[in-house]
Amino acid sequence: MRMNSYLDRALRKFGNTVHICRNGRTEVSKAFVQPLRRRHRLYINDRYIPAGYFDNRYLLYIGPGDKPLKDNMRIVCNGTAYTVVTAESFAAHDEDIYVWAILMPVCRSKEDYYDLIDRKQD
Repeated sequence: MRMNSYLDRALRKFGNTVHICRNGRTEVSKAFVQPLRRRHRLYINDRYIPAGYFDNRYLLYIGPGDKPLKDNMRIVCNGTAYTVVTAESFAAHDEDIYVWAILMPVCRSKEDYYDLIDRKQD
């Protein structure tokens, strides 16, 4: 049995339905999409986010390895649109096992988010 088939079964059974917008087309898939809750220093787009600061705007995405994501792609999950901030594939034994990504709601630009952080530090 291929390594990614174990994850694929878990995604089919427990994952959220997501719509991946790719090249003007929409693909439907299953993925785990959960709030990113990191309480230590976190660098997103090479900007420092203060230790202990998080507000659940960013989400962690774990999806099938055969559906790679790229920065700035759109993902729709539970009726909410997200932009891929960063994404990477995890491979083992010459096959892509899964893709992880950090998602941000589309309604808020990255610059607005960092301005909000800078105002809180003042």
